[in-house]
Amino acid sequence: MFLVSGLSLLLLMYVGFGEAQRTYQQFHIEKLAAQARVVQNAMATFLRPGLPMRQFVGFATLTEPILASDQAIAAMTAFDRRGHPIFVSGVETIALLPANAATSSSEAKSYELRKNDQYFQVILPLQSRFEPVGNLAITMPRSVVTERVQASFQPLLFTAIGLSAAFALFASIAAPRLRNRRAPWLQIVYGLTFLVMAAAVIGTLISLYSDGAQAKTKALANSLGQRLSDIVEFNLNINEIYGLDRTFGDYSRLNPDISAAGLSVNGVTLIHTDAGQVGRPWVTSNLTYEYVVHLTPPGSVRDIRVAVAVPTNVVLRRIVRSVKNFTALFVASAFLAGLFLQLAGSVQRSHDREDLSGSDPFGQGDDDAALDLVKPVFFVAVFLEHLNYAFLPQFMYQVVATAGLSEGYASAPFMAYYLCFALALIPSGHFAQHKSARPLMYVGLALAGAGLMIMAVWADFYFMLLARSISGIGQGMLFIGVQSYILTMASPDKKTRGAAIIVLGFQGGMISGMAVGSLLVAYMGPMGIFNLSGMIAFILALYAIFVVPVARRPAQTGIHVGFTLGQLAGNLGRVLRSLDFLKTMFLIGIPAKAVLTGVVIFALPLILAQREYAQEDIGQIIMIYAAGVVLASTYVSRLVDRTGQTYAILFWGAAISGVGLLLIGLIDLSPSGVGATSSMLVTATLIVGVATLGIAHGFINAPVVTHVADSELATKIGASSLTATYRFLERLGHIAGPIIIGQLFLLWGQNASILAWVGVAILLCGLLFLFPAFPGQGKTANRETV
Repeated sequence: MFLVSGLSLLLLMYVGFGEAQRTYQQFHIEKLAAQARVVQNAMATFLRPGLPMRQFVGFATLTEPILASDQAIAAMTAFDRRGHPIFVSGVETIALLPANAATSSSEAKSYELRKNDQYFQVILPLQSRFEPVGNLAITMPRSVVTERVQASFQPLLFTAIGLSAAFALFASIAAPRLRNRRAPWLQIVYGLTFLVMAAAVIGTLISLYSDGAQAKTKALANSLGQRLSDIVEFNLNINEIYGLDRTFGDYSRLNPDISAAGLSVNGVTLIHTDAGQVGRPWVTSNLTYEYVVHLTPPGSVRDIRVAVAVPTNVVLRRIVRSVKNFTALFVASAFLAGLFLQLAGSVQRSHDREDLSGSDPFGQGDDDAALDLVKPVFFVAVFLEHLNYAFLPQFMYQVVATAGLSEGYASAPFMAYYLCFALALIPSGHFAQHKSARPLMYVGLALAGAGLMIMAVWADFYFMLLARSISGIGQGMLFIGVQSYILTMASPDKKTRGAAIIVLGFQGGMISGMAVGSLLVAYMGPMGIFNLSGMIAFILALYAIFVVPVARRPAQTGIHVGFTLGQLAGNLGRVLRSLDFLKTMFLIGIPAKAVLTGVVIFALPLILAQREYAQEDIGQIIMIYAAGVVLASTYVSRLVDRTGQTYAILFWGAAISGVGLLLIGLIDLSPSGVGATSSMLVTATLIVGVATLGIAHGFINAPVVTHVADSELATKIGASSLTATYRFLERLGHIAGPIIIGQLFLLWGQNASILAWVGVAILLCGLLFLFPAFPGQGKTANRETV
């Protein structure tokens, strides 16, 4: 129990640490950019007519007060177009950092950030009216950020250890006594433990972010104060100095976060960015971080002060984002912890039985223990696969661009994965039926891990194609292995529980993987995620070898795989002559799977990344889809079991799916346009669309299997054979989805409006599904009025 809670809390702490480092760093980067813009603005006036940069006078006068007021700055340097320094203040040996993969820029930010292992460097362009003439660079050591963040998070490590130990103590002492209570006390206490740790992390973040916002305010105020110090020193009349109000206005214009900046003499405001405040006493607001610089010593006749204020909601916005990320992480941790708490309880009960009886704790008769032990295999495998889905489409586009190939090739690795997954099902099913399911689990995990490790080592398109193919084969083998193992080990009255392991394992693994992967990629990078996933897959393969009990061996029938393929071919021949089956397949099943892989997994991350959604936001939006599927499946499955009616359910699934896609397509109508931050209304529409799509697929996933199993064709060839054939053919949708969307993007660009047209097509499929398969054909038994 200590390990389960400890890993969850350390993951929370790691994400919080990365969030703190990224955001606290951003405060400092924005501070550097704000200070550099003042110098850039002054130099632009000189350079605009086309005068040589070397003839600019006053670089030291502008920059030295900034360096004097902010000890975090190492240097400010003006470089020419060839990267040679022209003017330097501070450390003269710091060169212009090269533009590389660590470079980031934004049109909205108007600056470029370059970094290496030692420095952050903010680059602002210097240009004349005719052409660029050079760059202005302001440099800060990385240690300014890392040392402050590490000092704040060190106490949290001991907090995490203490909370984990307390939870483990509760689990070992109190949990056995509460095992028969109706309330899930173990899960409740785990949730409280997580929330206490989250509160500690959020408190640390508030302190850090407040410090970062105030550091920016202080730096701007000190910079202004340094520029005005000569006026005060020579006792000049401030009212007679022309252009001071414009200086304050420039500070406010160049730094949008500033809510107010002004100068007061003896408590009366002489200059203010809000003209209405001039002549009034300076008023401090509780809604701002304010920093005041005293330009005159205490006791002077004139009390001259410069004040700069930044609104507190600058910090609040960052805290809200962190809370949102922790909420997503809490959901993911709840799935993972619930799984492993159950596993730990099962192991403990099995060992208790062993101590009492002296028998094998995982004997053949212990179905519950076997099912609990196999749960992590499938759940974690799905979790590992979905760790990379929030960024994989963008990553593949980059790989394709680096290889100099057409953008249409970006969908090929996705197609290869799903194709190999489907092809692995038949031989894996034959092996599981006539040999053993357990080897399929650990060999499948090893192959899935190998595919991920290949992606981490070789960022080449053809290696990516190979890696995704290997992972597809591995995941296909694993799926059949787990499914067959459950059917073999579960007693007749536990079959439904065994099926739930597959359903909840997939959806829970998808939700958890999306949440954790989208957060970790910001700190580890894609290659780090691939490496981590691959290593965990290999560890899980060892778990399958040494921990998962050996299943009961199937009867040795000696049937060759060719016989299995022949059976499949025979079933295919029969189902392809059934128009009702084909209608269900091509109007409901395949379109739903094509939307899953083509829209949710492939297109949506690309479109959101293009609109500059943060990586964690992309993963969390896709999480909403999976949550919608789980929520709808829970209620719809019960409704279908109770009524036996599937036609209306499947129709409404297709119709609601089309509506969801139409809502997603509406984000292209946003006036913000591509490349701008989407408005809250557009984001809300997007979330509703994704949730609607997930709910719609909850109307389809399970009911479509019931619909097929209850059809007239099932009475002729058997429900098991028909549903197995349907499941195999359904994979055509998985394969086709990325190909179709990739080609549409190639022809008409990465536009959300394409998804709206896909929604129209899905709606038409739903309407066509209502019509009889063939004039005069008998109605299916469960056809009802829609």
